[in-house]
Amino acid sequence: MKLVVVGINHRDTPIEIREKGSFLHRTLIEGIRTLLKEDAIAEVIILSTCNRSEIYVATRNPSEASDILSQFYMTEKSEELEPFLFVKKGRDALVHLYEVVTGLDSMILGEDQILGQAKDALEKSHDINGCGKYLTKMFREAITFTKKVKTDYKISETPLSLSSTAVKHIKRQHPEDYGNKKILIIGSGKMGVLALRYMKAEGFQNPYMTNRTFHNMDECEAIHENVQVVRYENRYDIIPEMDVIITATASPHVILKAENMPQINKPLTVIDLALPRDVEEAVGNIDGIELLTIDHFKDIMDEKMAYRQEIAKIIEVEIQSEIDGLLSWVTHAKVDNMVKNLNEKSRQLANETITNLCGHLELSEKEAEYLAKIVRSKFREMVMPPIKQLKSLDNEEAIIGIEKTVTYLFPEKPAKLVLGDQKNDDTAVI
Repeated sequence: MKLVVVGINHRDTPIEIREKGSFLHRTLIEGIRTLLKEDAIAEVIILSTCNRSEIYVATRNPSEASDILSQFYMTEKSEELEPFLFVKKGRDALVHLYEVVTGLDSMILGEDQILGQAKDALEKSHDINGCGKYLTKMFREAITFTKKVKTDYKISETPLSLSSTAVKHIKRQHPEDYGNKKILIIGSGKMGVLALRYMKAEGFQNPYMTNRTFHNMDECEAIHENVQVVRYENRYDIIPEMDVIITATASPHVILKAENMPQINKPLTVIDLALPRDVEEAVGNIDGIELLTIDHFKDIMDEKMAYRQEIAKIIEVEIQSEIDGLLSWVTHAKVDNMVKNLNEKSRQLANETITNLCGHLELSEKEAEYLAKIVRSKFREMVMPPIKQLKSLDNEEAIIGIEKTVTYLFPEKPAKLVLGDQKNDDTAVI
């Protein structure tokens, strides 16, 4: 198996294009199931966040798989994605996966949220049998490695994510009286809850919160004792009172439209952290409203960023070493699978031979046991030399070549063993 990833990310793809390639839960599940129907694709994981949309697959034909994924994006999402799509295969794809999960490829270096998003992507695929042994191993190893380096190097010791950066931005905007500013958070998912946690930590006293459903408002009230819950249908009514609005929903449609915005009597900052975007672009054209999206935070640096950049260089080296070990595991796993398959084929053919011989010969129980022992021993002897040769291999290309040969010689469903009628035929076909 080889790893292939195709997708778009924040590095060179504008937000209006990124949102065309994003996956909501329903479309993500549909996408995995659609791609699994392709013969060239064995396993699929889709990682879709506000900064990226990436499809990882396990395949025996990387070139064909990458073409399928690129075409999938253009057919199922938008042809506008084509110039922004990147393709990575083999080791390059593995390095990319590790850099994504560790936060080295994030808009905000070393941010924390991507680790949880990678776990979620793995779980969603696993729940519908979208990934097997290969992708599960790759993602789990990247996740385990990330936990280790975050512990070793404290790269995320100071909380840093889009939510925390948005809260810090508000604090910088109002250095003297930020604590008294009224802030409405729309969305009680992970990003919304994180924003509320950071507000509590930074001393914001007047948070408001609303969501289409009230599924976890008790949790929000436990996080910040002053949080005021607003009914979703009343969200426009309280906007004139607000100084800041942060939106972070999973809605496929805009939730704040310019035509529905009330009269604004004081400056209002609207921070849209969602993808697809929550806020209609025209809202930013209303007098007194400053509209910020996730792309506005690309250049914001926190006080720990210089340290993070130095640590990132060290982690990049460790990633290369880690991948060396992982690829070695993959190489030897191929050998282990071939050895297992040869042993299984040997046992299967031996048992079929024993069954056929015992069916044609009149043997006592003791003779049948002896015959079975001899046949199994001879079949075992037959496969032992190739097994020893397989275990001595350490070159991946040689292993792949042998794997193809073994697959050809020992197909998944071998021809049924048939013994000729010994009364009329001196030969027994096996």
